[in-house]
Amino acid sequence: MKDLEKYKESLMYLALIAVVIFFAFKQVQPKILKTIDIFNQVKTQTEAAKAIENQLSIAKQKAERKNKLRLLDDMTKKIYTPNGAATDSESTFSVLLDDIIEITRKNHIKTHSIQSTLDPEDDVFIKGDKVHYSANKLDLKIISDYSDFKNFLEDLYKYPYLININSFEIYPYSKNKRILLINLSITLYSLKSEEEAKAEEKGEDKEGKEDNQEQQDNQEQQQ
Repeated sequence: MKDLEKYKESLMYLALIAVVIFFAFKQVQPKILKTIDIFNQVKTQTEAAKAIENQLSIAKQKAERKNKLRLLDDMTKKIYTPNGAATDSESTFSVLLDDIIEITRKNHIKTHSIQSTLDPEDDVFIKGDKVHYSANKLDLKIISDYSDFKNFLEDLYKYPYLININSFEIYPYSKNKRILLINLSITLYSLKSEEEAKAEEKGEDKEGKEDNQEQQDNQEQQQ
């Protein structure tokens, strides 16, 4: 009986502790649930803020890319396209060459010599797509003073069609240091006519077939 009474007292204490814990939990539960709810709200708002930040970042990148493309469009010059009068590259470049000569005359530059190289193999356009583009490298020896040569370069820059200034070397004239002896290398570009492009494509196809045939012949000889 004494043992039973001893356990009874322990059970009563346990029951009392359980009741206290239950009522304490009932009191704290709303606060816990409110805290959890606030935490979830903060988490949701944080995720939404990150999503908005990512969207703003993407929009900013798109806007910057559009601005860069717009600037490139403004800076990029056109490649000369013959409007039907010229049917081959040599005739096309004679038109552009006349423009260059006119620019030299306008700026009082004396032309000593002009050497022309059509479609140089080391040119970027010719390496990339010689079927549709043609290039004409001009090596000029000209005589000018500082002021006229500066104006000449500015007019080349203002020229509406693409001109690549490859290099220039300047030597003062020994008898008059104000006079410059200049070696100037520039490249003019044009789009080929449809007839030229088709002929070029046929030529490449023919060369490709000949190369393949030659490789096959070499393989047969080795066997």
